[in-house]
Amino acid sequence: MSASKQLWSEIFDETRQPRERYQRLLERFSALRPSAIRTMDDRMEATLRELGVTFSSGSSKQRPFGAKPWMCDVLPHLVSEEEWATVTAGVRQRLKAFEFFLHDIYGARQILRDGHLPVQVVMASPYRATVTHGVPPCGGHFLHFSGICLCRSKTGELTVRGHHFSHAFGLSYMIQNRRVLARVAPEIFSDFSVASIAETPTMLLEYLRSIAPNAMHDPNVIMLSPGIESPVHSEHSFLARRMGIPLVQSGDLIVIDDHVCMKTISGLEPVDVIYTRVADAWLDPLAFPDTMRRGVPGLVHCLRKGTVRMINSLGSQLADDRSLLCFAGKIIRYYLGENPILPTLPTFWLGDIDQREHVLENLENYRILGLTGERVFGHRRGQAPGEKELNAIRIEVRKQATHFVAQPIDTGARTAIFHNGKLVPRLQDHLVYALRNGDGFDLLPGMLTRVSADDSPYTSFDIGGGSKDTWVPGEDDEPVAQQSVPRMTRDLRPLERRIMSRVAESFYWMGRYLERCYNLAFMIQVIETVETEELTVAERKLYRPVWNRLLPPVESSTSPGRRSMTTPMDRYRLVLDASVNGSLHHTLQRVRANAESIQESISPEAWSVILGMESALARARFNESIGEEQSRRVARRIAERVTAMVPQTFGVAESTMLADDGWRFCRIGQYLERAIFTANAMQSVSSSLLDQLIRPMNLEHSTEIELSAFLRLLGTRDAYRRVYQIRAEPLPVLELLCQNPEAPRSVLFSLNRCANYLEHSLPDEAPQSQHTLESFKELIKELECIDWEFYFDPGLAAGKTGTGASEDPLPEDLVSQKMKGLSLLLKNILGNTQQLHHVISDTFLTHQARISEANQPLLSGFS
Repeated sequence: MSASKQLWSEIFDETRQPRERYQRLLERFSALRPSAIRTMDDRMEATLRELGVTFSSGSSKQRPFGAKPWMCDVLPHLVSEEEWATVTAGVRQRLKAFEFFLHDIYGARQILRDGHLPVQVVMASPYRATVTHGVPPCGGHFLHFSGICLCRSKTGELTVRGHHFSHAFGLSYMIQNRRVLARVAPEIFSDFSVASIAETPTMLLEYLRSIAPNAMHDPNVIMLSPGIESPVHSEHSFLARRMGIPLVQSGDLIVIDDHVCMKTISGLEPVDVIYTRVADAWLDPLAFPDTMRRGVPGLVHCLRKGTVRMINSLGSQLADDRSLLCFAGKIIRYYLGENPILPTLPTFWLGDIDQREHVLENLENYRILGLTGERVFGHRRGQAPGEKELNAIRIEVRKQATHFVAQPIDTGARTAIFHNGKLVPRLQDHLVYALRNGDGFDLLPGMLTRVSADDSPYTSFDIGGGSKDTWVPGEDDEPVAQQSVPRMTRDLRPLERRIMSRVAESFYWMGRYLERCYNLAFMIQVIETVETEELTVAERKLYRPVWNRLLPPVESSTSPGRRSMTTPMDRYRLVLDASVNGSLHHTLQRVRANAESIQESISPEAWSVILGMESALARARFNESIGEEQSRRVARRIAERVTAMVPQTFGVAESTMLADDGWRFCRIGQYLERAIFTANAMQSVSSSLLDQLIRPMNLEHSTEIELSAFLRLLGTRDAYRRVYQIRAEPLPVLELLCQNPEAPRSVLFSLNRCANYLEHSLPDEAPQSQHTLESFKELIKELECIDWEFYFDPGLAAGKTGTGASEDPLPEDLVSQKMKGLSLLLKNILGNTQQLHHVISDTFLTHQARISEANQPLLSGFS
């Protein structure tokens, strides 16, 4: 890191001695062996992974299970009282000035009329929202929750590198860093008094509730996110979970009768306050026509009508335009008559020809940035650009010079992190957060300190940067600063709100895929056990034909891949080959994707179990040239791990999560998948069952072995013995798997569970929902009425009465009729069970709100 040798050193002074505030901390670490520090690092990484703290960079797309874990160093960054006082005063001053600036620009534009700013910088900014005309800022303010990026100058002075006024990202990472460090290394806190940041989500929630329209008693607050594709989706999930509010995407919302409504499984629910993490241009395709298919059509109209509040207010993104950094000092002096407390890092707007030519002539000394965002142009895996990249930057800048700024590359402070147990140099900067308090702002008592990766000059997370926990001084007996707004009070009763259709769908498919993982893993585990047991070769051959027929059905795919369990290599492929549709790896990736999309609704404990399953597969990468014995060992080991952890996932979730509609839909998916699996298994052995019709009183040993294998692969052999205490025979096997209300893998048992969960999730007086429940009950009644003896008792089939049954063979035409009838019955059971998925999907999961005047009061008066 040669470029950083002349930079300010955060930890060491000019004589390479620790600065006073770091002395006790470094003495504690110096007393540890490098191996102990490496262990702490490993625990930090493992804990962050278990908690699901991730950041999706471009390289994450190549990872088999998505985003990489967040990185936090065990050595915290320490802030002195004097520095924090300066930061507090400087951030408040800057936010106050830019609040005046936004009101002026969207009003009289006096600063432009007086000639203090170039008109082109403001009026041509792509982030100036012209649609704000007639849209009052929320509560009379544009800025409510904001962030600022700080860095050091070469002399150690704190300067402002960038504004994140409209979308302050990284708050949850700051909280998670403290949470994890306190768990892994609690002893290092004993020498310091550190201000608490634990209640930050609660403070933010109380503020959001306080700004609801017409001072509502019980407002519906939501967080609007771009979705799982956002690099910081993990952050959105954490904040939504800690605040207890729904995390929604634009497709979850609809505008009806001047109100923004959320699509839930019971219909439409009005929204009162939106905490948006979406760029202004993606909010409403009617107001921003250049971004069609994004946003909520009509949202800006609702903001104009005042039926919904949003922070930060529409138009606030203009304050994040980096070209304004060049004029921040002028803005502060113009509106406040004060000199800036925190100076701005030298920033050149390349729309000015003199500044542009100066930068392009010395391009190796500058980093080129867009007007907003974190992208660093021309970087190469975090390294400074070479001559080829510099030429490409020059061409790109000259094409759209007004869309770029430049900042000196030799800025920031040198810090150190532990790597392999030793201190290594890095660069760092900081994100500071402020929450509105009346006409001013309160700073949250912490920072998100970002550190560079390796010897990179960039701290951006998108190119591999990490972070540190930051300690702001606090008194042990001093309470955390609270907002001056009155504490929101209401009756202490649960909020009656239904979950969104999208959330219900993700829970539903998570349950189905988890059950599918269990079924497949259990069968592979049984097969590998059977192959090593002392069975005769003939008996093993009788087991094998059952295997492939029992593979659970999967959704259609353009490339279904190879699905077979015949050989050890086939089973190995079915475990680890992600290209095979329905393989264990492929299915577990779907579990992860659905769980990640609703991470705000899943407890960290349940999430940790899911990650445990995926880590088992991630460590054992698929190898086409693996030997037979090794493939057998790997497949069996992973199958045993998944078989144990799927029930653990459900158990841990039930112990740590609300048993609400979301979790009920997960259970509905689980039991419907089990019913489909069992119904498919019954049909798969129909040839053996039909063979029994031809020889009703002479059960072949081969058929008995096949049915025994069948029961074992379904995990019902012991249940069968307890109920019937006889060898495997077709009639009792069908009765157990289809009609037994106590056998956990029977179709009837599974559908009864689905019906019970549905009954608790149905909205009152909703005809469509009641129809779904009736569909389940109707199939349950049909299953209960099946008389299997009609197909297998020759005496009853021939119409005879009495206790004796004839041993004479049935006429061929009657046998043929019964065979066709049994085959059709098994086929109908599977088809009708699979059809229940479409009934659930059409009623709850299609994201299409059921709109009718009778059920939706907001539609009163619509034709």
